[in-house]
Amino acid sequence: MFSLVAAAAAMLLQVPPPATPPPQSAPPSQALEELLRRLAQERGEPTDDGSLEAPAGEPGPAGRKVLEPPRLTRSSDSVQVATAKGERRDLAYWDSRLDLEPGDEVRQGPRATTLLDFADGTHVRVDGRALWRMTTAVGASPRRIVFEELRRMAEFRLGRADLDTVLTLPGGNELACRQARVTVLDFDVRALEIRNGGPEPVVVRSPYLGARVIPLAAGQRVVLPVLPEPAAAVDHLTHEASVFDDARGRLKVEAPDEVVLAAAGDSIEMTGRGSIPGIVRACGARMVVRPGETMTLTRAPLGFPRPTERDE
Repeated sequence: MFSLVAAAAAMLLQVPPPATPPPQSAPPSQALEELLRRLAQERGEPTDDGSLEAPAGEPGPAGRKVLEPPRLTRSSDSVQVATAKGERRDLAYWDSRLDLEPGDEVRQGPRATTLLDFADGTHVRVDGRALWRMTTAVGASPRRIVFEELRRMAEFRLGRADLDTVLTLPGGNELACRQARVTVLDFDVRALEIRNGGPEPVVVRSPYLGARVIPLAAGQRVVLPVLPEPAAAVDHLTHEASVFDDARGRLKVEAPDEVVLAAAGDSIEMTGRGSIPGIVRACGARMVVRPGETMTLTRAPLGFPRPTERDE
């Protein structure tokens, strides 16, 4: 069967195609924030970084009130919150609400649903098994929410037009948006579908697409692969070596400058050089090769000829 992960990495399902695509930026993570700030500046909006905060309810910089902590509501069980202070609290139907602080971790069961409401109008709904946390202060821009696990779906309705939201999703994928309705759907823990309901554009980044930043206009969607560690992308890979035959397929190793590769027969030899270890990627795994050490990867006989794609 054609691999879902390989298909998702090459697939960008965008419906309908935008008349004029938003500008793209090359750097990875920071590019998500810079693109949104540039869009805000083009509309003449302020780009407050939220670094100065006043006590809750009192005027902050430029006369703006600092937002109250977001309110988490348990809609169905089971939901547990592990606070940044090291405490654990199980939410029940008679005690279903909690003000969420930066660093608090929300742990959801397979039938759980949680709602997160901000004073600025932002609304978040998370369905199914999930593990997530808000990592920044409520007034910071960008506002960051990290999802370690997402087994069903999450929906984001972002209220303020001058506040960026950056979501870190499973598999190292990232999404940055403001004043948009975005839905993230899980595909059997192997891929994510991101839908932008508008009205503002959003941008996404996948580690499997390198430094490319993908703009997503209102009405468009994209499917991105999700691979858990240690099959995640490795930075600074500069060269590769591979061996191949029809019966056993291809063995490919990618390495940085700190590792020398030599292919011979059915094996690839990796030798560390320089003064620091090098991290190589091979067979969907990451391996560390220290300076002066040599590691050899050899393809083991499979016992049966490898089927071609049309036979799978």
